[in-house]
Amino acid sequence: MSETRGSIGRIEVAPGVLATIALNAALRVEGVSKMAPIPADGTRLFRKEVRQDGVLLQVGDQNQVKIDIYVIMDPHVNIMEASRAVQKAVSEAIDTMVGIPVEAVNVHVEDVVYTQGEPI
Repeated sequence: MSETRGSIGRIEVAPGVLATIALNAALRVEGVSKMAPIPADGTRLFRKEVRQDGVLLQVGDQNQVKIDIYVIMDPHVNIMEASRAVQKAVSEAIDTMVGIPVEAVNVHVEDVVYTQGEPI
């Protein structure tokens, strides 16, 4: 007697879940102070995308994900290194938790926040 195991159903992950994973991965990177608002863009109104707290996520036809991350950085951090760390953290988090290929993680540094009286 042989057992043949077939698919018992489908697994769907909502795009909002992917955006939440990306958001939390980005915020854990040293140098990221907080997420920035996503700039308004009239050309994006009719695209299939998810917007959530500084994360703009697009899911392609072959289940590939493109993510734009909008951040505000801490002062005295190497912005290039921190941005690369965000790219790596977000890509690894999506791949590890969901197994969906990440096509691109674009990091947009919108500002650097200083506390009052802090030297530049």
